Amino acid sequence: MPLAQVNNTEIWYSVQGEGVPVLLLPGLGLDHHYYRLGEPLLRKKTKTILVDPRGIGESRKDSPKTVRYTPELWADDFAALLDYLNIPKAHIVGSSLGAAMAMALVEKYPEKAISLTTIGGFSELDEALVLNFQLRKKIIAKLGMGEELADFMGLFTMTREFLETPDGRKIMEANQSSVKKNSPELYTAFLDSILWWGRKMPGQESEPLFTTRLKNINCPTLAAAGDNDYYIPSSFTKRIADNVRGAVYAEIHHGGHIPFIEKPVETAELVLDFLQGQAGT
Repeated sequence: MPLAQVNNTEIWYSVQGEGVPVLLLPGLGLDHHYYRLGEPLLRKKTKTILVDPRGIGESRKDSPKTVRYTPELWADDFAALLDYLNIPKAHIVGSSLGAAMAMALVEKYPEKAISLTTIGGFSELDEALVLNFQLRKKIIAKLGMGEELADFMGLFTMTREFLETPDGRKIMEANQSSVKKNSPELYTAFLDSILWWGRKMPGQESEPLFTTRLKNINCPTLAAAGDNDYYIPSSFTKRIADNVRGAVYAEIHHGGHIPFIEKPVETAELVLDFLQGQAGT
């Protein structure tokens, strides 16, 4: 499998299809299989770029003792990857933590973006989310990357309706298996990257929220959410849309936190409709 040596690490990638490039950034602790149901649909009309972020999947797992994992670090990696692939600019699509990576990439490297799409994204955290991530850290410290953490993750990322179906249960179990492949040290670092992004780590009390920097994003933006996402409620996505000039807000009907998995056809159609309306497509 191809590994790009960029930004002092190695990033796994896969380029599929023809047309305008679309970079797909996955969520917390999950690799490129995050888009396994939606990417084949996008590939029919675009050139998709799948990645395993640094520390995940087939990419190099740099120790948190040597690098600090943040959405900005991943953004640096992906900007360097686009250069490595000789792709001047691309549509940037990110879901959940991948949406934070996408926002960081587009804000820091505006010349790399044709457009931005966030799905189930967040530019800040509330206390309920902080409690969720801190509780995951406590579970890992006591029990490791076992069934308990996997069940906790599945409970929050999938809707009740989806879990009642045989396919939903199988998909959740596949996601759980992928999450459990992370080392406790790295997954804890990824959780800390979210807390850092939300300015909730010790010493960040006076730092402005990333929400205040959304005004720096000038490319066409789609901010989408599942209308049944009780993990990252749609209010977080609306906040992104309200603070990015000209952003389009959309909801995926009956979608949970990962609509590319629960509603892949509807989500792919939404994204493609948006992309096809942008310059450079």
